[in-house]
Amino acid sequence: MHRVKWGADRCREAGALGAIRMVARTELRRHWRGTVVVMLLAGVVGAVTLAALCGARRSNSSLRRFNDASRSSNIQVQVGSYTPAQLTALRRTPGVEGVGVVDLLFVGPAAPALQHLLIAAPVDGALGTEVDRPRLVAGRLANPNTLDEIDIGEGLAAMTHLGVGDTIDAVSMSTQAFERLKHGGPFRFDRPEIHLHIVGLIRRPLDLASLGSTGGVLLMTPAFERAYHDRIANPAGYTIRVRASDVRRVTAAVNQIFGKNPNFQPQGLEIESAGARDAINVLTDVLLIFATVAGLAGVVAIAIVLNRELASTQLDQRALLALGATRLQRTVMSGARGFLVAVGGALLAVAGAIAASPRLPFGVARRADPDPGLHADWHVLSLGALAVVAVVLAITMVAALRSTRVAARDQRVRGPALGTRIAGALTGTGLSPAATTGLRMATEPGRGNYAVPLRSAAFGAAFGVFGLSALMVFTSSLGHLSSTPRLYGWTFDFKAETTAIQRCDGTDLGISRLPGVASLGVACYENMQFAGRPTIGWGLVQVKGTLGPAIVAGHEPRTPDEVALGAATMRALDIRVGDTLHTTGANGQEVAERIVGQAVFPQLADAQPVADGAWFTSAGWYSAGATNDQFSRFLVGTYAPHADRNAIARQIAAMEGTNRVGGPIVPTEIDRLRKINWFPTATAALLALLALVAVWHAVATSTRRRRRDLAVLKTIGFRRSQVRHTVAWQATALATGGLIVGLPLGVLVGDAIWRAIAHSLGVRVTLTPPLGLVLLVPAVIVAVNMIAFFPAQAAARRRPAVALRTE
Repeated sequence: MHRVKWGADRCREAGALGAIRMVARTELRRHWRGTVVVMLLAGVVGAVTLAALCGARRSNSSLRRFNDASRSSNIQVQVGSYTPAQLTALRRTPGVEGVGVVDLLFVGPAAPALQHLLIAAPVDGALGTEVDRPRLVAGRLANPNTLDEIDIGEGLAAMTHLGVGDTIDAVSMSTQAFERLKHGGPFRFDRPEIHLHIVGLIRRPLDLASLGSTGGVLLMTPAFERAYHDRIANPAGYTIRVRASDVRRVTAAVNQIFGKNPNFQPQGLEIESAGARDAINVLTDVLLIFATVAGLAGVVAIAIVLNRELASTQLDQRALLALGATRLQRTVMSGARGFLVAVGGALLAVAGAIAASPRLPFGVARRADPDPGLHADWHVLSLGALAVVAVVLAITMVAALRSTRVAARDQRVRGPALGTRIAGALTGTGLSPAATTGLRMATEPGRGNYAVPLRSAAFGAAFGVFGLSALMVFTSSLGHLSSTPRLYGWTFDFKAETTAIQRCDGTDLGISRLPGVASLGVACYENMQFAGRPTIGWGLVQVKGTLGPAIVAGHEPRTPDEVALGAATMRALDIRVGDTLHTTGANGQEVAERIVGQAVFPQLADAQPVADGAWFTSAGWYSAGATNDQFSRFLVGTYAPHADRNAIARQIAAMEGTNRVGGPIVPTEIDRLRKINWFPTATAALLALLALVAVWHAVATSTRRRRRDLAVLKTIGFRRSQVRHTVAWQATALATGGLIVGLPLGVLVGDAIWRAIAHSLGVRVTLTPPLGLVLLVPAVIVAVNMIAFFPAQAAARRRPAVALRTE
């Protein structure tokens, strides 16, 4: 008896499975085009999202991998002079992986536009092999045994439009001329020009950072150093670059070995790559945000389209129910296509992400990547493929459960729908019948075969407006920052470098007496150790009027024991405004510095970090450890109102002892942000497309499923224009709901994003509400009415008799 029952159960199960397979095959044959479209949509969304995630991971690790491949140094020691025993002791120190010695000869390019370049010569072949290996971009590497061959960085090539085969003319100063200069003699290059032949374009880690944007460092050959060491002045002595696996331990050993040298100055090299690291962090965040937005937008689009595809099975539910199919069986029948969409979409997403990998990363991260090209990040791709399958199956399950509802549930007595109540409330307000009907269609989703995806349309419209308004706030605030020099440290109008003045004092070469110069000061900066950390120390001498640094919080320093630090400096030292910090100042004495403000630092010549530095008074600059050996000195000032700025700049440039006269320079960190303009454009286009697709889908579905209602309205007197107006009111209502919800949320989130970016840059937060927010409202209304025109036109042309007969 049990065997008979077991056999009957197996037969029923086999029959049910056969029915499920038959219905599923039928559905696939009937709707194969729609299934392919949804599969392609899932594949494209998954590919874009996974490609962005893989690109973010590669961007995040690109600089580390570049430093490892280049064996870049992470400690720099200015030693003046050294002995072979000291160098041997350093090489034998545990944790030292490479040592290179550089001779800082007094050599400079003959062209005035290039005089800011730093030219040095390696003492032996260790620099470029043991440490700081260059990556060859074009041409070949210079022969170390020649005197006149050089390789230049990409930044210098872009600035000067020079390439392989061109020549750079350099001048130098003899030791005798330098001795005369120290005793008050003229600043003069007295040795004949040297013709340097460019044989290759190279890329070093420092070329990726801020220094690369101003030309980088020009390295001669070891043969050049051997030939000219005794003939060219060497005022700064030697610099040793070290690659260490244990920076703290090796730094302690360096202090012990070279600490008694007269010109000893250790320096960490974090600042050398800080600009590249910050830019890569921004690029990584951009890709992560883009992946998140693309993924969310794609999920909404897939849900809308897949729900529409599976809704077609609602018409068969009563027949299947009458044949004895359970709801679970009907759900499996309806969702079979979703399984194919999930698996096919996941495979397409993985293939698309791999195919797009040569395009990522981009920007400075792409230049840092030592191995660009086709890549497959299987960690991300495998998890991403599982996510695609899970998301599509979840959407399929929800859509299939909704499609298997039978009409019996919808025939229960219910109160008036929201749309009906709204239409009733608006009846006496003077609105036209077309307006009240359109508002009812926009707020009443319907039931059963007359259901309309209004919730997904409302969410899509709100999400699109939210993203557009957030991006507009961000881009407008970034534009205001980059167009307002005071916000990135330029509290003056012009700068002019002085060449022959060896002290940071008020000597101004008579510029303060020029008509049209309203205020003038002397700004000096020099690399120094502040609280054991390498940073750039700034000092300012007032000459005429009042000038000061750009202060974000607190106030500028007024006494020698006060200092204003950059945001990055304070984060590294774990201090804040109001704290007191003890540091080693001039002659090794301890100095107590009170942090009175947060400052932003201008870019005058070299690409200084905008938020990493220390701003002192002129007296405090010297007491904190600044010297007159290696510092940069600039005259900075403001113009009087209505002054002829170009004429004054020409007068300053013509004075003896000045060069590089110019105006505000946008910092590298901000300039790199401006160069990723594809991100807000692409993201805005994606979100706008999502919002338009969601509204169009709702309007098109509504006019098709409610063709009977529209036909009835025509029979009682509605004209074609009134039908079109009804659909237009429906689209306008959906767009208005999206604006009401999405616009304020977008402004709040855009403000939060911009505050986070401004905080990371260390600049003042200045939220700029864009004019586009005002224009966004009519633009959204016009856009949705344009896409609603075609469904409205089709509904207006449909004859009532045909619509009623097909119902």
